[in-house]
Amino acid sequence: MMVLKRKQIVILALILLIVVAGYLQYSYRQGNTSADSEGRLGEALYVDNEIYNEGMAGSGSDLAEEDFGDQKNVTASKMANDYFIQAKMDKEQSRSEAAESLRTIAEDVNISAEVREEAQNKMMALAETLEKESRIEILINKMGFEDSFILFADNGSVDIIVKTPSLTSSQAAQITDIVMRQADVDVEDIHISTMF
Repeated sequence: MMVLKRKQIVILALILLIVVAGYLQYSYRQGNTSADSEGRLGEALYVDNEIYNEGMAGSGSDLAEEDFGDQKNVTASKMANDYFIQAKMDKEQSRSEAAESLRTIAEDVNISAEVREEAQNKMMALAETLEKESRIEILINKMGFEDSFILFADNGSVDIIVKTPSLTSSQAAQITDIVMRQADVDVEDIHISTMF
């Protein structure tokens, strides 16, 4: 009877981890979905604040308004810092819980060999995903960006959030190339957004 309850607990823990991972993926993608005027979904949309900033520079704003703009940038930057820290902590916690659950299953002698082997395969896939995310983050940050956050979805898509006010088309192409090379992902499955 005790073995049955332990198996149920392990299965419930795995289901909970899948639900949490799905929720995190959904919440991170909420602000990243877009479609252009023709309704083409899946294409990256790059937003640049340069046009707005150029209009403001020529409007004859005084020093008080400039100081207020700097204050807004500092606040936005602090919010971005908080976001990146929290997102990385959430991802790390979720992944460590998943790894621990899989490790428990893989080491349990009361579970069938097939289930243990599947848990070991999932642990290997998780380790590979972590390595890919780490390599991509390092390469993106090497481009001169302050921070980045990479999240691989179960459906094969990759979400990249870069800490910068805007991305040029060249920078976006470089990031896309990095992800394609490091993770072997198609262009339509790469979603890039910015936060500053």
